[in-house]
Amino acid sequence: MGAGESKSAAADVAAAPAAPSLSSSQPSVGPVEAVSADEEAFKEEVRKAAGQFKNLVQGNKVMIFSASYCSFCTVAKKTLDDFGTHYQSLDIDKMGREGDMLMNVVSAVTGKRLVPAIFICGQVVPGGSGGLKHLANS
Repeated sequence: MGAGESKSAAADVAAAPAAPSLSSSQPSVGPVEAVSADEEAFKEEVRKAAGQFKNLVQGNKVMIFSASYCSFCTVAKKTLDDFGTHYQSLDIDKMGREGDMLMNVVSAVTGKRLVPAIFICGQVVPGGSGGLKHLANS
């Protein structure tokens, strides 16, 4: 019974009409391929932003990721200026999509999507400008 049914089922599958095939002259780009291309482009943007972040933080003893509208960023810069500290500042709000991607990396590193994000010798200063003031007073 089992062996005969298997042969019969296999014969039924072999006898079934084949599904219509797509013409090979028209390349098919399905949603999987489109998503894959978009995904690869996104990954490349992230890699670029991560590299830029790394270069900025490692290339400057004091690095501030800030926004032009942020009063806390202004306070942080003024505090550093008052101490005569040389620093590099980057207003990410003026950078468009590149700034968004860079802020995503800052957020991934610090755990917060807040400005100012201050790095001294590659280490984040917790608390932004408030943390910087505390650091200055200690």
